[in-house]
Amino acid sequence: AAMTTIETQKYTCKTFGSGVVKPFDGSHFYVSSDCPFTFARFTLNRVECDIAIRRGPRGLLAHVEIIINKIKTVLHGGDISVEGNSVSLPYDHTYQHIFRYGIYTRLRSSLLPLSVTWHVLPGGIDTLRVELEHELSAGVAGLCGKDNLAGVMNKLSPEEEAENNCFCFKLKHNACRHFFSYTLDCLRAKTPSFIQICEQNSHSFEESPYIRCAFFKEVAEHCGNTSFVWDVWRSVTECVLPTCPGELVYVEQGAAFVPTLYSKKEASLKMVTLQLYQVQTVCKG
Repeated sequence: AAMTTIETQKYTCKTFGSGVVKPFDGSHFYVSSDCPFTFARFTLNRVECDIAIRRGPRGLLAHVEIIINKIKTVLHGGDISVEGNSVSLPYDHTYQHIFRYGIYTRLRSSLLPLSVTWHVLPGGIDTLRVELEHELSAGVAGLCGKDNLAGVMNKLSPEEEAENNCFCFKLKHNACRHFFSYTLDCLRAKTPSFIQICEQNSHSFEESPYIRCAFFKEVAEHCGNTSFVWDVWRSVTECVLPTCPGELVYVEQGAAFVPTLYSKKEASLKMVTLQLYQVQTVCKG
């Protein structure tokens, strides 16, 4: 009998740029503050998970706490600590594993069908992604449980802002229309809302390519490698390619391919399965 492969459905929540959030269920919204936020909090199979984030003055994530079954992992810039002890990668523990994942870093839990993936840049983390392989019937607290901005901003009362010594970044207009003129075949009627989120993402961070490029990359991946923007978005935005270790070269390809690292020194292709998001990010020789 022929074997049938059943792909596990994934439920994804992510934040990128200076405050764009895509919750597990619902559309993108924007909230940017240097206040601490609960990103996702839930209980599954009697195991508690609590993920908290805080952004720094550059808009990137400066501090992330991941608590699973009372074990705390802290991401601070490029440093990782577990239960207060700095760890090196790969880190293997009875309950969780942390390892390099192409240009990303990933934490995979042994207690929950959960993985957390992030990308570190100078100054902070520009992309944080939480993936679940199990639907949460009891719901999710925090930003990942929101389907719009209502309720999220209620947290930012003047009293709480004063208590936490934090603030909401003030909006400043920033044109994103040039980039989105290349995405009309993909976004269509959604273009105005994406332009609004783009301008919110870039406010006060016009001089930061990390903030802009994290957003543009997510949109290009959303549109896919058959869209018009796919082949031109880096030249249009002047977003440089990520660097790879050693002599490996970074290449972006479509979702039909398995993400791969290619070595220059090998005559044949050495394939390392990465499974990075929906769009392949590749290092090759």
